[in-house]
Amino acid sequence: MICKCRNCGSSIEWKYGDAEAVCKVCDVKQEVEKSDIYEEAGRLSEENTEESLEQAMLFYQSIRGWQDADAQYIACRTRLGRIRWLAESAVLKEEEKRFEAKNARRRKIGLAVLTAVLLCLAVIITVISSRLSRYNRAAEHFAAGEYEQSAAAFREVGNFKNSRKRAYWAAVELYKTGQYEEALPYFVWLDGAYDNGYFLQKCRECLADRDAGTPAEEYPRPVSSSGS
Repeated sequence: MICKCRNCGSSIEWKYGDAEAVCKVCDVKQEVEKSDIYEEAGRLSEENTEESLEQAMLFYQSIRGWQDADAQYIACRTRLGRIRWLAESAVLKEEEKRFEAKNARRRKIGLAVLTAVLLCLAVIITVISSRLSRYNRAAEHFAAGEYEQSAAAFREVGNFKNSRKRAYWAAVELYKTGQYEEALPYFVWLDGAYDNGYFLQKCRECLADRDAGTPAEEYPRPVSSSGS
């Protein structure tokens, strides 16, 4: 701080903690007046910053018991506490904002994931429901003796439940009734499944005999198709 020399009136720079100050003009050592310390502490306290209040408190503390230095020290400490509290509150609010923003992003991501999962489930349920409906229609065709429609419907369903095997049963029924041309595509599609290509070969032989005008021989009857 700056105070005046009592000998020549020049400015003297005094640092907190020094017992005496030396005038650079007249080179006289002298104690700093408490009034000067009090005045400098008041000036610093008016700046009302964390650093200036800390310095003012040191100055007031160095002249404790003089005038109202003690009260001013407490006032500075109170204001300093408020400044620090406000600063900490601002930091906490900023952290809270970041936390809320982070949570909001997480909620959006979670909602997007949940929506995607629900959409996937809806699609899966729709597909399964559609295939089940077609499977049931194919079964109704089979029960009504409409074997060609049944075989076509089961082939359309694809690998759902036992649709391939039931398409095979329907094709066998077509074979039994001499509808070799209608049955053949389904045995070709099944590629020898369930009977190692027996009915596929028989259909081709029967069609070849029919094209050649040769009476069809009596082929061995297939096993019953009523089982599961």
